[in-house]
Amino acid sequence: MNEKSIDVVLLAAGIGTRTGLNYPKQFYKINGKPFFIMSLEIFDKMKEVNSIIITCAVNYMNEYDTYLQHYNIKKAILIEGGKTRQESTYNALQKVTSSKVLIHEAARPLISHDFVEEILTHEDEVAVVPTIPVPFTVCEGDENMTNILDRQKLKNIQLPQLFDTKELLIAHKDAKENNYEATEDGILMFRMGKKVKFVKGRESNIKITSKTDIIIVNLLINSND
Repeated sequence: MNEKSIDVVLLAAGIGTRTGLNYPKQFYKINGKPFFIMSLEIFDKMKEVNSIIITCAVNYMNEYDTYLQHYNIKKAILIEGGKTRQESTYNALQKVTSSKVLIHEAARPLISHDFVEEILTHEDEVAVVPTIPVPFTVCEGDENMTNILDRQKLKNIQLPQLFDTKELLIAHKDAKENNYEATEDGILMFRMGKKVKFVKGRESNIKITSKTDIIIVNLLINSND
């Protein structure tokens, strides 16, 4: 991919109540650094990246701005997030000027430069989604088991994800018009009949959603020091 050719959307508007913190989980510090800064530093140093559009809760914009200045993140643009993840992404897409867009979430701090570069090698695809195998048995049911799913056919979807900007906007607009809510953008593209290319994800690319995840991420970071 050519230099200065892609915008990044970083989803950071969620609060993350399941972590038990009394502030947005993105501000939780690992070795003294808010973990949302970790992926930002990767993107900010990449020559391919034009800008990093960060969606955040409006009442925390000052805190985000303070951290961005402190860590000298130069390519960041703060915008107000939406009521849902999908709405936040749609808002951010209005600011994207590149033909391709990389969607990431602040809750996944353990990405690497090499991992992102590997995803960008698939720039000819309309949608690129990293996945890892599902290592455990998955079933359906509420109080009782109703169905067993074949885990050999299941994938655990990760981010960052790479998309054709125009096609992703079309998918978002269609979802909005039809009141369709998805948990991530690859689903919206698949819904529109687009090919969604799977690439190899990383086991360490953990999404922080709970106290246990925070402990695991701490251990992984410090084991690599």
